[in-house]
Amino acid sequence: MAEFQHNNYIHSATQQPPFLLDTGHIPCMGFEPRQNHSDLETVNEFTERMRMAIEEAKSAIHKTQDDMKRYYNRRRTPAPVFKPGDKVFLDTSDIQTTRPLQKLSH
Repeated sequence: MAEFQHNNYIHSATQQPPFLLDTGHIPCMGFEPRQNHSDLETVNEFTERMRMAIEEAKSAIHKTQDDMKRYYNRRRTPAPVFKPGDKVFLDTSDIQTTRPLQKLSH
């Protein structure tokens, strides 16, 4: 039931439920009124509806990615460029040496 609910829920990234994007319809839970099947859609209509749903989901995902990138990069600065011969500080907490004490490893 949890998986069904997760796949039937409108996700924030795609703005559509995964069931709709995967199968082209939202499945019945069993207590909905029966639909009249006299207005069945053609294969071309189904294909066009699925194509439009996937395009909408892709555009929603791109918008979400752009938003996330903008908010992430808001407080980031470019990484410094180091050249051979530049003096840098080195964190030695993960470097193992054969010296008996870490302060003697200099």
